[in-house]
Amino acid sequence: MAYDLESLMVDVKSILTTNLNTKIGAINTEKGDSITLLTVDNSAYFLQDLDHESVNHNPFIFYSCEDIDGTGFGPNTPQEFIINIVLVLADQSGYTDLATRMFRYSRALKEIFEENFSIKSNSNFISINVLAPIPLSTLNESREFRAVGLQIKSSIG
Repeated sequence: MAYDLESLMVDVKSILTTNLNTKIGAINTEKGDSITLLTVDNSAYFLQDLDHESVNHNPFIFYSCEDIDGTGFGPNTPQEFIINIVLVLADQSGYTDLATRMFRYSRALKEIFEENFSIKSNSNFISINVLAPIPLSTLNESREFRAVGLQIKSSIG
């Protein structure tokens, strides 16, 4: 069976669902303060599309392929993919420590992909670019949302 973009996205989700909540728990334990990060429910991962259901989760992960770059060499066309992984948190309680929470989520995402830098099915290394935390005002006007994430690059072919 050929390893393709669909396979790559399945592997990205697998890395997230297998490792993220464990990493969040480890960071909560390490810090040992009053800030406790919420974990991500396994049904709160959304590929390429956000809908009304996504906003019903707190936090949730949106992941997508943003760009595909490929140059053909005869019968072989290697492709490089840029994949965005974004964790979105609703500020339901007026957190005064929202920036700290987002920094910790960012660290968790970065570390799980550093620890899994060779996506298993692909055996291809990835590069990681961490994205700065940003506010999101267009998801739902009744709540304030913050997002943090990363971009990974991987190639196939």
